[in-house]
Amino acid sequence: MKLMHTRLPDFYSKIEAAAKKHNPDTKFSVRGLESFKTAKLASLRVGRVEDEIAEVAGNDDTKEVEVILVPQNPESSFTVVIKSYREDGTCSKAVLENMYLSSPTCEYEIIDAEEVDDRRTGNRQ
Repeated sequence: MKLMHTRLPDFYSKIEAAAKKHNPDTKFSVRGLESFKTAKLASLRVGRVEDEIAEVAGNDDTKEVEVILVPQNPESSFTVVIKSYREDGTCSKAVLENMYLSSPTCEYEIIDAEEVDDRRTGNRQ
């Protein structure tokens, strides 16, 4: 099972290495996972993303690579956990509530792209 998943810190390392594979001076940034403290990702998908990042970064005119992870469901249900703590650090109460969060779809991120190569599963023309 260990080989089937990639830990989140390893994912960050792998995709940065892929972006800097052809040119170590390539600027690199990731956004969209700021709220995740820990996660595991499917290793096969991570490998595909690494290859695609290296492909994009390999263009001679590429100076910066930005990786953006966008939720696929534009509106998702979240559980809000509200906790109160005593002075000694023990939790005295927890309240759970539901909340819907709406986020922009991936089209928001690609509106300025000259070329879009959609390689997502099920999006073949």
